[in-house]
Amino acid sequence: MVVTDLHGAGDVYRHLRDQFMAQFAAGKIDRLVICGDLIHPENTQDRDFSLWMLLDLMTLRAELGPEAVVMLLGNHEMPHIYGMLLSKGDMVFTPTFEAALVQLDERSESSYRRSDVIDFLMGLPFYARTRAGVMLAHAGACRVVVTAEQAELAALKYRSYRSEHEQTRPDGPYTIENLLNFDHAALLADVDARLAQSDIEAMRTGYERMMGRSYAECAFSFLSVTEPDDPRYNDLLRITLLDQQPDFQLLWDALFTQNEREIGLPAYEYIVRQFLGAMSEAAPHEQRVIVAGHIKVDDGYEEVGKQQLRLATYTHARPRDDGRYLLLDCAKRVDSASDLIGSLHYTLD
Repeated sequence: MVVTDLHGAGDVYRHLRDQFMAQFAAGKIDRLVICGDLIHPENTQDRDFSLWMLLDLMTLRAELGPEAVVMLLGNHEMPHIYGMLLSKGDMVFTPTFEAALVQLDERSESSYRRSDVIDFLMGLPFYARTRAGVMLAHAGACRVVVTAEQAELAALKYRSYRSEHEQTRPDGPYTIENLLNFDHAALLADVDARLAQSDIEAMRTGYERMMGRSYAECAFSFLSVTEPDDPRYNDLLRITLLDQQPDFQLLWDALFTQNEREIGLPAYEYIVRQFLGAMSEAAPHEQRVIVAGHIKVDDGYEEVGKQQLRLATYTHARPRDDGRYLLLDCAKRVDSASDLIGSLHYTLD
């Protein structure tokens, strides 16, 4: 059972979880896969059940095992690993969840603490590969290749479709191992070591200039941190150094890609082919199709070329009543996105 982008919608999560549990108990469904972005409502009118949903999923995984309950890292979970602010337009996503995590440490009735949640997020994979040849992702194909020759070709092909602004960003090349063996802890340790050697006051002043408010106000508003001696007080400053790290750029490209809407369908289809080829060489089974969410879509799904199915289970479906989830039979070979259409089901039925 493949579900995407619930964004704090507690009633929908409960409905899908209960369906899964009933079918799991009956031996009809073996596994639940949530393709990231379980947290953060996307508009202020929606009630926010983000933390309850995540803790419930953690409990479910502990009860049924990591093979039965799988969650992929989404771009909305990732910022909490690094202490980053995530916003889009007037909507600021991360502060409410950060405040809830701080309150979690103060709630004696909960068996979970903030550190448990962050450890859980740090352990989430980016992708799940299947025997059916369907690879599950949060956002879609990332620019990864396995040989220097392929890397050069992919970079040239990709750059030819990029805007003048986009060309200022690093292009890699990267290998599939960089993604499959991504180490958040190592990246954080490197950035924090650099931060310790930096002029903190100057960085805080720069952050204040960028945000138009004092750093103390930002630390309280964005991270619910009140004391300068708190170990997380300077976490907001990490972003300046993270932006200079190639590994963080790879992470950003993997989780925030806008697919064909960013670079055009011909270039993106090329990247999908390269990506699936790289994944196939590193997997026991050939991977031929990607299923991903992340992007809003009419009717709850669409085919992106022949090798990607875009899925919207609820929040990203337009209208939301048309949201879908996927029941994937991994014993059946899948060769194209169109092969999966008959396995889609309405979320709210």
